[in-house]
Amino acid sequence: MDITAEPVFDDVAELGEGPLWSTREKAFYWIDVTGRTIWRHDAASGRTVRHSVSGMPGSIATRKDGGLIVAYRTGLFVVDLDSGEEKKVPSSIDFGVERFNDGKCDRRGRFFVGTMDKTMQAPVGGLYRVDPDLGVTRVADGIQLSNGLAWSPDNRTLYHNESRPGRVYAYDYDIETGTVENRRVHIDFADKGYGPDGSTIDSEGCLWVAEVGNWTVGRYDPDGKRMGGIKVPTQRVTSVMFGGDDLSTLYITSMRYNLTDEQIASQPLAGRVFAAQTGFKGIAEVDFAG
Repeated sequence: MDITAEPVFDDVAELGEGPLWSTREKAFYWIDVTGRTIWRHDAASGRTVRHSVSGMPGSIATRKDGGLIVAYRTGLFVVDLDSGEEKKVPSSIDFGVERFNDGKCDRRGRFFVGTMDKTMQAPVGGLYRVDPDLGVTRVADGIQLSNGLAWSPDNRTLYHNESRPGRVYAYDYDIETGTVENRRVHIDFADKGYGPDGSTIDSEGCLWVAEVGNWTVGRYDPDGKRMGGIKVPTQRVTSVMFGGDDLSTLYITSMRYNLTDEQIASQPLAGRVFAAQTGFKGIAEVDFAG
């Protein structure tokens, strides 16, 4: 693939993440983690609204009854962006040890969200399932820096990125129970000099991975073989999501967090959202069923 992503929208994030296309709302969401911001772009009107929130959002999902479920670093909340109301979801997670990061819904509307070591050094994080009744269950352990999630089109495989030391795992997934087993390394980034951040899946079952530090989004077939990539005009690409009316637009978030002044001068588009027409289509995301 010889494709270059182009910037869209005018807003700049310090640490852009969490791209989400709502097919029901025909709206695109994304977040600025350190800026405590959630943006919503309405495709019909072309209007983008910036919402300030109380915590640092690591990931979001739309809710079938309206509003969002938001994983702040130290808590899970149901958030109404219009009123600003936030309701905390109780859990037994020790946020003195681990904190939330990336998350996404499976196709039954369960919200999965990973955690990471607060110091990003030890494998004390895991993966949690949030059921529609708001029960929170730990389903995987031994994660240092949890990141992107995606499910295969047949719902039999869950892909889970661990940015440090740099691996994409595949789990056997049971869509009926929401359970995972048989974790194995699907793609190994450990010796590449860059790592996997967010990810999404296309209708052909290929995984699109934001390769943070590599100026690219890579496309990988179901066997983990790299099929090509998309060039992005900034080094720290953070996450990806298909959107638009026919799910053929690949949206890409990025960050300028921790870039030096010299790097920002050479990457003036860092922190923007980008879009690319890849010739492939995604799979519609599902609302959180709670």
